[in-house]
Amino acid sequence: MLSTAKDWQPLLRAHGLDTVAAVYALNTGQVFTHTRTTEVRRVELGDRAVFIKKYWVTKPSQIISGITRGAVFGKSKVRREYENLSRLRAWGLDAAAPVAYGEERRAGCLVRSCLISEAIPDARGLHVLIREGHRNVAKLADYVRRLHEHHFIHCDLFWRNILVSGNSLDRFYLIDAHKGGYRRGCRADDLAALDAPAPAF
Repeated sequence: MLSTAKDWQPLLRAHGLDTVAAVYALNTGQVFTHTRTTEVRRVELGDRAVFIKKYWVTKPSQIISGITRGAVFGKSKVRREYENLSRLRAWGLDAAAPVAYGEERRAGCLVRSCLISEAIPDARGLHVLIREGHRNVAKLADYVRRLHEHHFIHCDLFWRNILVSGNSLDRFYLIDAHKGGYRRGCRADDLAALDAPAPAF
């Protein structure tokens, strides 16, 4: 089943992407990552663009290791990310807009899942901008403070998961938020992740 944000339903339907099977059959667009268990591709849908992440379970050990993290019990990775991105945006924090997520299970076990999120215009990684000499990240500190005020911990707040639109360091967009949640007392982990690559720059 594909769960889709209401305002995106007509566009996905118009492009034949309203089922999990259709998403997995899609072979157009630009592939960014492809392994035996994952694929990320950028797809143009008229004047809008989305990123589609696909996940496969290819061996029993994946089920076993993820038994309480959505593979059998609990919420799947794609559902957690969809809900977390929705939550961040509801708080007025910039994040990739969640479009849809889907799961396919057999005998209760997750065998494949997908997440669709809207592409951020002119997105560049924070690490790229800092490498080019942009240093004013005071607004990033404010963003993280606001995030933590909601008692939400990203749990993977490395520079690669922070995107910037264009060359301005005025707005930051979080991605890969599936590990995040309400975890009091772990704010230092987010700050440590931000600090980890800093000495190299």
